[in-house]
Amino acid sequence: MWRDGTQVTPRQTIKFPAKVMVWGMVSYQALSTLHILPQKETINAKYYVDEILEGPCIQALRRTDENGGILERKMIPDMSKAIFMQDGAPAHTARKTQDWYRQNLPGFWEKQKWPGNPPDLNPIENIWSIVQDKIDKMKPAVNVNDLEKMLKNAWSSIDPDILERLYLGMPMRVQRCIELSGEYIGK
Repeated sequence: MWRDGTQVTPRQTIKFPAKVMVWGMVSYQALSTLHILPQKETINAKYYVDEILEGPCIQALRRTDENGGILERKMIPDMSKAIFMQDGAPAHTARKTQDWYRQNLPGFWEKQKWPGNPPDLNPIENIWSIVQDKIDKMKPAVNVNDLEKMLKNAWSSIDPDILERLYLGMPMRVQRCIELSGEYIGK
């Protein structure tokens, strides 16, 4: 197709694409397992604490396998040096959730401490973008099961070197955010 002198490549689309909600966590050296949330689940503070933080989050932090054995490579070797960040979703900022963070995560930043518009500063946002780019290069998912497989494959294929580069780039991104008075800094 041509439009205003610009070539546009047609792309296969699905009128009502499959959709899922996922939870994942990244650190300097590792990705958690990607957790697919149940369809039509309401993600309130109770669900988030009981099913996410007490489940896949703690498992990722402790980096245990399904049989309880400690894996060779811990996701966060020294929790006292970790900063745990969330976005502003109501389930993340609820009192119950904030209390859980304070009790379980020594490096938790209170919601008032983190900038109000942090996507540029949060490394997982870059990871979600990479996952989306990988999925966009695949044939569109025709159902939820296909999409879940595609997401898990895209997530697990992320090179650990990317994680390291994202974290090493944090000081530069923070400085740029300060220079721009909190405005978006881009990728």
